[in-house]
Amino acid sequence: MNHPDALLALALIGTARGPLPTPGPDALAGAAAQVTRPDPEGTLLARAALHALAHAAGRRPDPPGDQPDPAPPETLPELPARAARHLPTVIRTPLLNEWLTLCAQGGWRVPHALLPDLLDHAATSYNSHLRPLLTPVLGERGHWLARLHPDWASLSPHPDSWEATTPAGREDLWRRLREHDPQAARELLQRRLDSERADTRRRLLTALLDTLTDDDHPLEPLLDTLTTDRSADTRTQACAALHRLPRSAQNARNAARLAALFGGTPPTPDDHATRDGLPDPPGQNTPALLAHLLAHTHPDTLLTALNTTPAALTALARQHDQLQPLAQNAVTTHHTPLAAALLTELPTHPQLLQVGPPETLAAAHTQAMNDRDLERLLTLLDPHPGPWTPDLSAALLTTLHATCPTRHHAAHTHRWEQLAELAATRAHPHTLHPGPLPDDATEWAPQTMGKLQATLDLRQQLWTDFGKERG
Repeated sequence: MNHPDALLALALIGTARGPLPTPGPDALAGAAAQVTRPDPEGTLLARAALHALAHAAGRRPDPPGDQPDPAPPETLPELPARAARHLPTVIRTPLLNEWLTLCAQGGWRVPHALLPDLLDHAATSYNSHLRPLLTPVLGERGHWLARLHPDWASLSPHPDSWEATTPAGREDLWRRLREHDPQAARELLQRRLDSERADTRRRLLTALLDTLTDDDHPLEPLLDTLTTDRSADTRTQACAALHRLPRSAQNARNAARLAALFGGTPPTPDDHATRDGLPDPPGQNTPALLAHLLAHTHPDTLLTALNTTPAALTALARQHDQLQPLAQNAVTTHHTPLAAALLTELPTHPQLLQVGPPETLAAAHTQAMNDRDLERLLTLLDPHPGPWTPDLSAALLTTLHATCPTRHHAAHTHRWEQLAELAATRAHPHTLHPGPLPDDATEWAPQTMGKLQATLDLRQQLWTDFGKERG
């Protein structure tokens, strides 16, 4: 038995049950004999460590594996240092979105030294919203790095890696393809969607709904088959997509059902009722069926089938106490003419205001500020992406100043603070501060406004360093 094996054998039975083995005559064993510790256990471990070190040092290295191709040459200029210096400050804040957007708008790429931290941050599941913003700024080196690291692979999926990509990676791959070649993206769905697992189908259908256009009518046969899918989520998403394609057969069937209802024909079940998502059974609850049809038939199809106008359709829905389902429809389909007509009946509907004419939303902003209605302002502004216009931004900061919570009147402090936080990241960065707060302001109000102003100052510096005009 050689010396290392003898050491192992003694370690298994314990030094209390036998003496330390005598090293052999070779040089390594002689060196081991010189290694002693105060106790037998320590001596055994030290000699074993020496043998392990010698074995590792003398081991021939494994033959090199296949080396990846080098990163392609960069095609975009590197972001100037004056703008790149802000990334460590904003990388774990809501301002990262704006930093990435400014970088893409300038046609720059992220410097190589900053890529690992950025890829690490964006790779986590709760930062998945950053992935579309990363694509245009990673550069050739960034995409090359992402494909080499398992934690980063989904940030730069390759068209040839569909099978090895996670569900999130397949969604990102499809979204990228959708941006550059919509027809190829449709063909990929037609080939792949039916064989995917439920969670992947859900992700891909969500991506489709986010980007659906009238050009996607060729997908109708695929979507129609998915209305009987084993997954309830898939069925719902397929029906939603068919609803938003004005010329779909589902919309035509719903329009015919609605015309029959308004014409006094009693509703009866039909072969497509279940797959079209109608209430079950449709003939026993006429109000529920009417609500479903008004909510899930594309407005263009309704207006054509009923030979009517948005205003007349709104009046018809009001007559049957079904304004809310029709409003849901206008919001879902982003149908501005119908939203404008509905706003005459539902003037404070926040989602309709987002879809309706811009001047109507602007008037609602002004009215809420005049009324100092912070709850309504928050409802109206939260869906409104930034940067806001200079006029809207200045008006909101003036309203925040005027409604500052004081020691004598601290109502709605939570909403006030939420609006201040929203303004910090969405108001125009060049908005002027309205001035000092009242002397009797609550002690935390100046802190909140100070954070708002500090964020606006940082964003203003970002815009300056990225060469962004005031706008």
